[in-house]
Amino acid sequence: MRPPLPLPPADTTGRVPGMLLIRTGDDDEVWEDVLSRMGELPGRCRPDGTGLDATDSASVADSTDRTDTIPRRLVIAHEPAWRGAEPDEIAAALAASGTWTPDLVLLTDDRTTVNAELRPLLAFGPLMDSEEEDDEAGHDDEEEREVAAFWITPRQAAMAYLVLHQPCTSFHLEQFAEDAPIEPEWEVEDGDEVTEDDLYEPAGAALETRDDPPLYTRPHRPLPLLGSSLDLLVRTDFGDDAAWAALIATVSAPFPGSEDGYGDAIEFVDDPAFEGATPEQVLAQTRNRGSEGIIADVVVLADAVTLREPGSRVLVMPMTDDIGLDFRVRADAVGSMLPNLGLSNMDLDDFRE
Repeated sequence: MRPPLPLPPADTTGRVPGMLLIRTGDDDEVWEDVLSRMGELPGRCRPDGTGLDATDSASVADSTDRTDTIPRRLVIAHEPAWRGAEPDEIAAALAASGTWTPDLVLLTDDRTTVNAELRPLLAFGPLMDSEEEDDEAGHDDEEEREVAAFWITPRQAAMAYLVLHQPCTSFHLEQFAEDAPIEPEWEVEDGDEVTEDDLYEPAGAALETRDDPPLYTRPHRPLPLLGSSLDLLVRTDFGDDAAWAALIATVSAPFPGSEDGYGDAIEFVDDPAFEGATPEQVLAQTRNRGSEGIIADVVVLADAVTLREPGSRVLVMPMTDDIGLDFRVRADAVGSMLPNLGLSNMDLDDFRE
């Protein structure tokens, strides 16, 4: 019989979003590789929720660190007693009353060991079913919810973790489950061995194979929250004020053939606290847009490339869909990109290409 999962007590004053990462394999090298790809994520805590697990050698942020200004929680279970655990068994353990329930559970798996390039993690979301769906299905709060499992890479899981506090989290997790289910891609005959070629590509494969994959690292100093009813364009390079002023003028310029522009609907963040901040750090500090629970599709950054190199190409950091899969667009395209994304007239791939 396995011991209880190392979960903190249930939240009493508003739920803290977060993830539970469980080591179910025996390979130390694979486990350390997974942790290194996820980065120094904020909010990692001991089971009692008080701070960093000092027994783990990975360099991660303490949940009591002042840089963790948005409450979130990452609990890591690496006790040998949970090696070899299956999703159904873990789901049953999570149903115990009085403990915090994560938004997403991540497990190392045989596939994590075999696929050294992507290190897929087996994931499921215990909170993915809404109360309305439970009522329609005849479930009550005491019954175990269905486990919707999928594959996800460590870096994609880390980027999703940074936006778990945002609205529509369950929608993004459901999209991962739809795109990368754990069932084989095609029917496997009885007795045949399931190989890597039979399985769906995990969510986040594009992030994992980039030459410059995203990685959250601890800021050198506390960063302020970024909250606004407008879309955000955040300055992270402060070497050329004239270039910044020119960028604002370009983004705010009227549309061709019109006296109107989109500049009044953008908040230009010119705060030296963000000097040198990475895209992942900015993403982690961004709250939802507006009081109606509306989430912006992206946060836009003006970094050293934007302000010091020809072309003034801003960096676009997605907060939905391919979360964290950043790309660049010309400054004069920002005024058309943001409203088209907000109205769902176009999607991120239209601009990424």
